[in-house]
Amino acid sequence: MLEASDNPFAVVVMAHRKTQDMTQAARERLQWKLRLIKGLYKRGYSRQDILDIFGILDRMMRLPEPLELTLLDELRQFEEENQMPYISSIERIGRQEERHDIIRNILVSRFGVIDEELEQTTVTR
Repeated sequence: MLEASDNPFAVVVMAHRKTQDMTQAARERLQWKLRLIKGLYKRGYSRQDILDIFGILDRMMRLPEPLELTLLDELRQFEEENQMPYISSIERIGRQEERHDIIRNILVSRFGVIDEELEQTTVTR
């Protein structure tokens, strides 16, 4: 059974299968994503392995933004209860900056030049 395996590829295969099964069921996908990530912690994976596998799961098991926030809250609570830091504040800031760059690039490709006010909005939020 894939869920019982210690092999990290088993987690990725399970994520892929669950994503295929639940293309329209975002709440179920959220629950499975949480289950898979928590399983990594429980199996004793290193912090870097968890971050690497999370990156794959995050791209594979996309969630609507409200559910993504729920996922992060659930993980933060799980980490606090188990004293397991998932992601540092510096890594969170880096990811936010990445998202801002993506948004800015989309705006520039769609509208050409963006005005200063909009530029500041994409940088400061």
